[in-house]
Amino acid sequence: MFRRRAKASDAEPNEPAEHDGATPDMPDTTGADAPAGGEAAATATDAAPPKPARPNGPWDVDELDDRPAHVAPRLDLGGVRVRPPAGFKVQIQVDQATQKSTSVLLVGDQGALQLVVVAAAKSTPQWPGTMRSLQSDADRRGGTVAEGNGPWGPVLRITIPVTLPDGKQGVQPSVALGIDGPRWMLRATILGKAALDQEQMNKMMAIVQDTVVVRGDEPMAPGEVVPLVPPPRPENAADVDSPGAVQDQGPSEPA
Repeated sequence: MFRRRAKASDAEPNEPAEHDGATPDMPDTTGADAPAGGEAAATATDAAPPKPARPNGPWDVDELDDRPAHVAPRLDLGGVRVRPPAGFKVQIQVDQATQKSTSVLLVGDQGALQLVVVAAAKSTPQWPGTMRSLQSDADRRGGTVAEGNGPWGPVLRITIPVTLPDGKQGVQPSVALGIDGPRWMLRATILGKAALDQEQMNKMMAIVQDTVVVRGDEPMAPGEVVPLVPPPRPENAADVDSPGAVQDQGPSEPA
């Protein structure tokens, strides 16, 4: 069941856009082809839902053991460890005000995936409040929002009207989801064609599922972004396959 909202404006930096046209309803990511991330939660309401189980990821670093999925090598970005598929480019995005690395953008031929880790309270899920903020932002920018369910609970499908480089009017599709863990929330935003195509979306979901979060022990306010640490840039980045190549840094998206 979806709840339609209207109104959102210009595209966020680094987010692919699509021309106007019919878009399908929110794909059902709870089916057999979707990554196993626990039972889908009911549609979010003002009352915080129980935290979805994460038996198959994404994981907190303290939850790792000797299982193959846990010990598999990943690109260590400090607050998050990821394993992008071959052919994906990795961009570390920087908050221009603080000059801190705040998110990672994994870019493939069919779309992109942005990951942001924020601190959260031990007993209060962070995602319901973030959903409301994203809905308000879409309203402000003249976009539409459809709310549905995914493998880790409620998801938002957001469509923002944009002006494309050729001057034509288009739309920028995205799917936003959040996973609440121990004292953190991992927010994932699927962008471009992958936000519309079920097969491509599942590939992005698999990256999210395989992610490891490193929250750290330092005190942080709920909602504060866990900073990332770019790995050393290879001398010849063109010769390094993902997950080793880190591309030019760009601005971050607010959590």
